[in-house]
Amino acid sequence: MQRQPVRPFRSRDWFADPARAYDTPLNEQAGFLVLTGKLFDVAIVKTSVISPAFRARYLERAGAEDVFESSAIVFEGADDYHHRINDPALDIDEDCMLVIRGAGPIGWPGSAEVVNMQPPDHLIQRGIMTLPTLGDGRQSGTSDSPSILNASPESAVGGGLSWLRTGDIIRIDLKAGRCDALVDADEIARRRGEPAPPIPPSNTPWEELYREKTGQLADGAVLDFAVKYRGIAARTPRHNH
Repeated sequence: MQRQPVRPFRSRDWFADPARAYDTPLNEQAGFLVLTGKLFDVAIVKTSVISPAFRARYLERAGAEDVFESSAIVFEGADDYHHRINDPALDIDEDCMLVIRGAGPIGWPGSAEVVNMQPPDHLIQRGIMTLPTLGDGRQSGTSDSPSILNASPESAVGGGLSWLRTGDIIRIDLKAGRCDALVDADEIARRRGEPAPPIPPSNTPWEELYREKTGQLADGAVLDFAVKYRGIAARTPRHNH
């Protein structure tokens, strides 16, 4: 049997029109928004995935479009979230924001993809499939809520999430690019004098080294001392045998 020639891969075989003109975007609201505020210097939110249902519920109040306030529900890492998300004592409703800390480069360590938290079962059973989320870690994907990710500096190094408490009101203003906890300065100062949230011990010498030498997500969460070696390919190091 004669073999058929292999046809080269062409991108248009998979995507009918991969390049779009500026005035004909796939999504007019696509992209990310950089936020700042009391809780962090820098974080990002993927605005392109905000669903019509989420926008109608949170972001279309007359006179306060693209602004909403939520009551924080704070979790100490992913295990705490999984153990307590259905705890009736938390009294989580549609006006709450799920917050996870201890998930950054130093706190985890390594910055975990755990910010994509689901609501408690009783809200899902009512058809509320998403709540706003906030965290100092990463997220592997975003569905239809404005998850605020990569909050830097993280809680493990004294960032604003370290003093946030369950019940605090968080105000998001997408127009102004702000995320603020509505807590007065004196109370913040008092909380900063309390013990920092716990972080797990290092499990290996490599985790310990990583924690000692790694910067924040705002700067790429890279080994700080490794930056000076970025041009190593231009001059091959000597080999050892």
